[in-house]
Amino acid sequence: MFYLVCNSLSQRTHLIQSLKDNNILAVFHYISLHTSPFYKEKHDGRILVEADRYTDCLVRLPLFYEL
Repeated sequence: MFYLVCNSLSQRTHLIQSLKDNNILAVFHYISLHTSPFYKEKHDGRILVEADRYTDCLVRLPLFYEL
């Protein structure tokens, strides 16, 4: 898997749109475990700044077997 870490949610949004405008489908799919439906009830409530940052800033690039 290839990914980029943007500096902010707005930068990620702009990057995904720019790639889409050039027919490149990049997506985000990372959700920090403590906010996921599976684990949310089990989380002790601590603020996990770095985990939340990746939720907002990670972009997964497309992977093609022809590369």
